[in-house]
Amino acid sequence: MQGSLTAVRTDHRRDVEELLERAVEEEVRRSGGRTDGEALLRRGRAELDSLAAAAAEEYAAYTRALDEEATSVRPLGSRLSRASLGTPALATAAAAIAACAADLGLGTSGGTA
Repeated sequence: MQGSLTAVRTDHRRDVEELLERAVEEEVRRSGGRTDGEALLRRGRAELDSLAAAAAEEYAAYTRALDEEATSVRPLGSRLSRASLGTPALATAAAAIAACAADLGLGTSGGTA
């Protein structure tokens, strides 16, 4: 990461730009229109590269963590496979049968049990 905003991922850059625009709009609104929004936006965009350079190390660690997390997430199909659901399904069926048997043993009718 060279420290410029061009090294920031596209979706993160878009988020930063949107946040800057919202902050400028809020500042213009709070000042009652006395603040030049375009000039403030230009100044903010000019400072983005220096902000990215100052946070380059932290951003690199953040993106590494995002990448590691993305590779560790298993797809839903593999998490809900027959092998992973076999034991919970068997335990549920056994508990249901035991509950039914207990109800019948205590005199509850078959329809209710």
